[in-house]
Amino acid sequence: MSNRATAMERVSARISLLMILTGVFIILSISKMAGIQIVHHQEYMQRAERQQTIRVDVEARRGEIYDTNGYLLAGNITEAVFSVYWPNVPVERTGDIDSLVSNLGSYSRFSIPVQRGDGNTIIADQVPWEYASQILDSISRFADCSFVTRRVYPMAEVMIPVIGTHNENISQGLEYYLEDILEGTDGVSYFQASGWAGYRAVDAGADNILPVHGRDLRLTIDSRYQEIAQKELERAVEISGSSWGAVVVIDPANGDILTMASYPIFNENGSLARNHCIQSSTEPGSVFKAVTLAAALDANTVTLADSFDCTRSYIEICGYRINESHPIGEVLNLTGVITHSSNVGTVQIASTMSDSLFHAYCTDFGFGRKTRVEFPGEQSGIVSDVHNWSGLSKANLAIGQEVSATPLQIAMAYGAIANGGLLYRPRLVESTKEGGLLRPLAESPAHRIISEETAAEVRSVLAAVVTEGTGTSAQVPGVTVAGKTGTAERLVQDGYLSAFAGMIPADNPRLVAVVVFDQPDYEYRWGSTLAAPVFERVVSQILSTSPEIALGEAHPVNEMIAAGGGL
Repeated sequence: MSNRATAMERVSARISLLMILTGVFIILSISKMAGIQIVHHQEYMQRAERQQTIRVDVEARRGEIYDTNGYLLAGNITEAVFSVYWPNVPVERTGDIDSLVSNLGSYSRFSIPVQRGDGNTIIADQVPWEYASQILDSISRFADCSFVTRRVYPMAEVMIPVIGTHNENISQGLEYYLEDILEGTDGVSYFQASGWAGYRAVDAGADNILPVHGRDLRLTIDSRYQEIAQKELERAVEISGSSWGAVVVIDPANGDILTMASYPIFNENGSLARNHCIQSSTEPGSVFKAVTLAAALDANTVTLADSFDCTRSYIEICGYRINESHPIGEVLNLTGVITHSSNVGTVQIASTMSDSLFHAYCTDFGFGRKTRVEFPGEQSGIVSDVHNWSGLSKANLAIGQEVSATPLQIAMAYGAIANGGLLYRPRLVESTKEGGLLRPLAESPAHRIISEETAAEVRSVLAAVVTEGTGTSAQVPGVTVAGKTGTAERLVQDGYLSAFAGMIPADNPRLVAVVVFDQPDYEYRWGSTLAAPVFERVVSQILSTSPEIALGEAHPVNEMIAAGGGL
């Protein structure tokens, strides 16, 4: 019995030991599990997330820009950027990066084998979205991928004077001025890795942040007109040796800017040059005589029947002589003074008004203050306060000296003459688009500066300038033109300014265009020699594109009824 008892005791001891060992194992397992699940839970969760989750930065789409006809002027291309931060890549896993380079093919900046670096390295950029999305599931967890949008301009340099440029470093022009509208807010997406090749899913439980895209813009610019003006301007600047040129085309009925061409486009250092339509102001010269005429007619200090002695080639004011640019030698009526661009006659017209009255009309026409157009760096121009005038100031101002203006200011002033006396605030942005909804912006406000009768009288005089005066080179086949040439000898800098401001059709204008060249070669200094012919070429091509400007809107065919049924 003692042997059996001893055997039973041994079995019992073994069972006890086994139970103790099992208990210890269970306790250790529970402790380990508790350490994983409770004590080190956050650490292991983060490890799992890093191993199983792909983080992708989603850049917000920048708002696109369209012209008034809906043609794309500035858009976006979505592309991927693949990079690697080498300190996070174990040496033994360098082959993962080689595999990525192999998958990227010609888009990669490197060849295999990839040489390790010290910091962050861009493996590939400008990888098309369609291609990148196909290899996302196979990229190593040691590589990063982010999607970005690159700005593209379908019309290239033709629209850059208006739109400017945008990249990751800097925005210029309209892209800069309307940054708050165009720019969106970036987002982040997390993808769950899958053991099945080719499968992945958005991690719905992660802190995904949807990007907020920028708003689209529709401009008042007509890209067809802009291309015409920009090409003619470039050609004329190069031929004439001008330091710069500008062409502004507006719709006088509402102040919308249809064209804002400027050349050169870039400075010698490659930076964006000024848009001289808005960002440069110069003495306007004789194109300003239309303002002098409008002021005197509206103030009833002169009439179209009045005559002015222009028999001498100069007029003396406060001991100074103001000379004619060319000999006239006769007595001229009011129309003749402007038609022949007589300085002597124009000074006499201005003398019929008081200094304060003439100054008030000049500022009412918008000179000496910003138009508040939606564009950076606008110049206000200069019209000196009447209290600072010398005895010569009014005479100089009457002929477009001792005043500076931007081409846009001149265009808006002529727009008021064209539309019957209303000065509009120019508008460059027509509407915005957000969430698929087009939101038109309010039309530009306007205020009356001269009467309709005065505006009509000035238009009749300006039409005579083109038919029989200094502006004959601005004549456009098939349509009547009203306008004024300008040749200014610059007071601030050496050289001349060649300008022409005009409108079509003369009796009921639907388009106003201003052409300005700064410091052309001496033989091109006359407005009739340089600016007026460019006006003719630009407007002629615009009319070939949009004949309704001259002819009116076409009638639908089904409204045309033949009378009598005969031929």
